Amino acid sequence: MSTRQIIFFAFSLVILFSSCGDTGNTGDTGNTGDTGNTGNTGDTGDTGDTGNTGNTGNTGDTGNTGNTGDSGNTGNTGNTGNTGNTGDTGNTGDPEGMVSIPAGSFWMGSSESELGRVSDEVLHYVELTTGFYMDITEVTQGSFNLLMEYNPSYFPSCGDDCPVEMVSWNEALVYANERSKEEELEECFECTGTAPDFECALKSTFTKPQDCLGYRLPTESEWEYAVRAGTDTAFYNGNITQTGMSPLDPNLDAIAWYGGNSEATYEGAYDCTGLYDGSTTCGPQTVGGKLVNSFGLYDMSGNVYEWTMDWYGDYPAGTEASPSVDPIGAESGTLRSQRGGSWSINAGNARSAFRFYYAPNIRFADLGFRLVRTK
Repeated sequence: MSTRQIIFFAFSLVILFSSCGDTGNTGDTGNTGDTGNTGNTGDTGDTGDTGNTGNTGNTGDTGNTGNTGDSGNTGNTGNTGNTGNTGDTGNTGDPEGMVSIPAGSFWMGSSESELGRVSDEVLHYVELTTGFYMDITEVTQGSFNLLMEYNPSYFPSCGDDCPVEMVSWNEALVYANERSKEEELEECFECTGTAPDFECALKSTFTKPQDCLGYRLPTESEWEYAVRAGTDTAFYNGNITQTGMSPLDPNLDAIAWYGGNSEATYEGAYDCTGLYDGSTTCGPQTVGGKLVNSFGLYDMSGNVYEWTMDWYGDYPAGTEASPSVDPIGAESGTLRSQRGGSWSINAGNARSAFRFYYAPNIRFADLGFRLVRTK
């Protein structure tokens, strides 16, 4: 029995089933000014020293006005409004609270020499053909409560900025739909039932999760690609040297809340006497409190485990010559994959390659989620 199972065997009996921019309109072509006079520029054109016909000065709807012509230069009209300025369809940067993850390829799983390795982490090469946006932190209790109008967390005293937990896979998908609806994006899932007992599935109009442009859970491959952020070590800041809870693994201690450092003093914190050296009460922590990875993501290796979209199963084959392209997990199953570490587990279970799994209606006090959006 794993460390996580030992810790939560009694604990779970109590809590388990509780309840761009548009191209601007063409400016009027400036009339040719008399030599020496200021030529009429386009609507947003800059005044040139000589009255040459200004270039057609297009401005985005709210695009930047063309720069003032340098002294001596012909007075061209304003430059066409650049995509990505504040035009109607210009890029406005990453969605709020999310970072952009580029498409790319990587080795998923772990080498046989990695300390703490588990046999289902078979090393294989994966290509992700589509980039995506990902939540910078795990979904918080405050964010979940705002949309869903209830907070299922076992540790509400941790506060609104702590990760929501005690959330089933199905609840996470309902939350994703609500977030899509709020931002007028397409909803990815068909869900039935009433809170908190939902049943959800990807809409039949989508062949795979990446086809939907609304909010959803990441696939297992997207999740591991995101946590690694270009690294191939056990953690995104280096190798693992300690697989247990004590002594602390220095690399993991820097980036994650896990069983070796999750002391908590708020009301209702979990009694971990005898389990964690130096602590008597433990629990989740405020998000974003540890070192970020190079993609700009926090808490990927700890705080709470995170649901992914995939049914748990054996990894597909994949080599650099013939990669596994946009994998989405097993075709069917009874268990959904979870990734990342949590405040209750040992260092070995917080490695980037570590996999866990539960039935989609299960709830634990160290299990939450974060969302993604296909670009």
